[in-house]
Amino acid sequence: METKQSNPLVQFGIISAVVGILVYVILYLGGVKLFMSPVAYIGYAIPIVFAVLACLKQKKNDGGFLEFSKALKISFGVFVITAITTTIVSYVLMNYIDKEFSEAMQQASMEMTEKMMKKFGAPQDSIDKAIAEASKSNPFSASKMALGFAFSCIFWFLISLIVALIVKKKNPANEMPQTM
Repeated sequence: METKQSNPLVQFGIISAVVGILVYVILYLGGVKLFMSPVAYIGYAIPIVFAVLACLKQKKNDGGFLEFSKALKISFGVFVITAITTTIVSYVLMNYIDKEFSEAMQQASMEMTEKMMKKFGAPQDSIDKAIAEASKSNPFSASKMALGFAFSCIFWFLISLIVALIVKKKNPANEMPQTM
């Protein structure tokens, strides 16, 4: 009797999404400073780890071999599952659950922008204009969140290429014989 193996893309994609949401909630509970601190970059490491684990699991399931295209599909799938779930959680949190946190994030972002512009020697009128523009828009609107998701998919695709290159291993039995 043959046992059905689980799909590593779905399995590790869901695990990565759940862990990503937990980290997101922990950062949220830590407040705006923690949410915007370098500690928040751990959120990028989580899906990378799970994408690699998913590829390694598939490689093991396939007898130690994993074609580049399959590795790319699996790793990118894990990234997309994680990104879409965290984007949805972020949208709901910022627009329905805690609008005050959303406003505090926007204020902190504007302050950070102002500091950076001053550091690079931007004229005060340019700084004032940039801050005025930023204060008029909602960075957590559905359109901006969708655009952010799209750009994150481009970023994650590039990371997927790297992961696939690292974990791939061609099966010599599948290669075409060379003729002269």
